[in-house]
Amino acid sequence: MSKLGKILLFVGLVFLVLWFISMRALSGNLLPFVWVLLGLGIGSILSALTKDWGFFVELAGQRTTKYGLNMGALVLIVMVILVGVNFIGFRHVKKLDYTKESLHSLSDQTKNILKSLTDEMMVHAFYTDNKDGGAAQQKFKELVEMYSTFSPKIKYVLVNPIKKPDVAKAYDVSVDGAIVLEYKGHKTKFDESTEQAFTNAIIRVTREKNKVVYYMNGHGERDMESAETDGAQNFKKYVSDSGYDIKPFSFIENQTIPEDGSVLIIAGPKQPFLEPEVAAVKNFLYKGGKLFLALDPGTKTNLGKLTQAIGVEFRNNYILDQLGQMVGGGGATAVGYVYSPTNDVTKGFKQAMTIFHIASQLKVSKDKPEAIQVEEIVKSSPASFSKPELKTGESKFIAGKDEKGPLTIMASVQGKMKKDNPKQPEAGEFAAIVVGDSDFITNQLIESQLNHDLAINAVASLAKDKELVSIRPKTAEGTAITITQTQSTVLYYGLVFVLPLMIFFSGSFVWFRRRMA
Repeated sequence: MSKLGKILLFVGLVFLVLWFISMRALSGNLLPFVWVLLGLGIGSILSALTKDWGFFVELAGQRTTKYGLNMGALVLIVMVILVGVNFIGFRHVKKLDYTKESLHSLSDQTKNILKSLTDEMMVHAFYTDNKDGGAAQQKFKELVEMYSTFSPKIKYVLVNPIKKPDVAKAYDVSVDGAIVLEYKGHKTKFDESTEQAFTNAIIRVTREKNKVVYYMNGHGERDMESAETDGAQNFKKYVSDSGYDIKPFSFIENQTIPEDGSVLIIAGPKQPFLEPEVAAVKNFLYKGGKLFLALDPGTKTNLGKLTQAIGVEFRNNYILDQLGQMVGGGGATAVGYVYSPTNDVTKGFKQAMTIFHIASQLKVSKDKPEAIQVEEIVKSSPASFSKPELKTGESKFIAGKDEKGPLTIMASVQGKMKKDNPKQPEAGEFAAIVVGDSDFITNQLIESQLNHDLAINAVASLAKDKELVSIRPKTAEGTAITITQTQSTVLYYGLVFVLPLMIFFSGSFVWFRRRMA
């Protein structure tokens, strides 16, 4: 190649590099000299090709050039494929979760709720740089990205309330770690980076109006305001967190159950209901009301007639269960172990446990009306049995006298009640959950096993909020290796003595062979 051709080729490449740098620096604001650089670059290269055309023809015919061009073409094809794959991956994100417990995936309930979103939902998360060393913020990002990956309608922004106090004030945030959802002009706050809290917040903010849940007072029922072990303050909080307005109701103040209530809760009454009160509850069901009824054995509540009218016999006996001691209870602690695989309340439970302290057996009434369907959804373990009374020293199963488990503890009822007289209007479709124990919703037991899920699922099912069934926290199941004492001894000596000696002798043998070679 001639000296002039080399100079023209070098100058042309320099002009092209200057043109590329100018294009990047000006960011689209092109000036006339940019096109001058491009023209000079292309002209210089073409001049070099024209000057030494024979050299380039000869160079192209050489074997090394052909191999180089083939390699260059191959590299170019690989680069195009890699760029294409990365572009597709960037535009269409797809995550795969290979964990057995689906730790990095959303539940089906959450996915159904996200599919129902029609507008964009904005998530503002307020974290300072020093909150838990950034761990809380990272946990939130991992969670919200699962939501935004599944639904492009979920948008989020991280806000430092110290650096942007005006934004924090606008969203009424004063707590580090607060999260605010905004949807169609509605806002809701929560501060726990869990799927359950996030999804429940979405349900609250997308509702036009919260449903009302009433709980009965005036008969010694579980105290929903009490933080004591036998109170039900936590249960009330969980119902409220699920997007319901939960309010007290008493026949002392009003003789008619409010019609705006989606669910009426009667949990653990100790004093009997008066006949007019029982009639009021029956009338509530007749009109299509939804009832959560939890009764304890050994109490005279006068509600046995009510359960009988809806097809459930409250036996008022006691369930003894050998599994009760395994979960830290006594012989009178019943363990829910057998669940209905089809009912919305329990279909995801499988072989998990729920804890009931001093529970009574339920049965389907023999004279159950045909218009009413009863499903036994929670039963005790096969190791359980029933006793008519709790007596010291009588804790063994007696064949022919006691009934062997599994025994029904919770039943789901739905249908229409009978007319008391022909002049009554047509009955509405009612639903009820009857439980032979109220201890399972107390502060002492609500966090035990799946009690929380069972209680909230029951309320959500009655309120016809199937998507609100509780989303259980996902935890990794460790894989345990069980070995005998002999296996442990062999493993110890093998790793401490045998393996090092084998490495030593094999190394010595190789060294000796190389030395003698």
